[in-house]
Amino acid sequence: MANTFTTNLNIAIPSAGDLNWQNVYSDFVEATDDLGNLLCFTVTVPDTAINGVVFYDGYIPQENITVKAIGLFAQVVPDGQDMKVDILKNGTNLNNPATLTDGSQFEKTVLGSSIGFLGTDRLGMKFTQVGSVVAGDKVVVTIYYQKEAIFGS
Repeated sequence: MANTFTTNLNIAIPSAGDLNWQNVYSDFVEATDDLGNLLCFTVTVPDTAINGVVFYDGYIPQENITVKAIGLFAQVVPDGQDMKVDILKNGTNLNNPATLTDGSQFEKTVLGSSIGFLGTDRLGMKFTQVGSVVAGDKVVVTIYYQKEAIFGS
């Protein structure tokens, strides 16, 4: 009998009738697979984007998370050059920016390297580049993250 696999983490689910694993493992596999889901939260910047300005610095996760991607939306699109938003960790710029391409209204950037945050870290955001003709305005930033697995003792 062939196994099927979960959607997010591609974990093998024992075939029906596999008495060695089915009763013990099947429900656990589905619950574990939920860790593969991306969660998100949004921050709205109601004013015009200003280069170098920290517009948010106060998200402290309740548990360890890993930021995977950043979505940028601007009601008034940047013009003249791309808009860039970088993540701050405990007030420090991480130089791993998300980009909203010049003239675009929405873009999602999968980060080159994921950013881990402990439950004691503080996540913030900063404009590191704005449009040169039109900076961009009424910006909504979406942070996409995963919860980290909780290890047993």
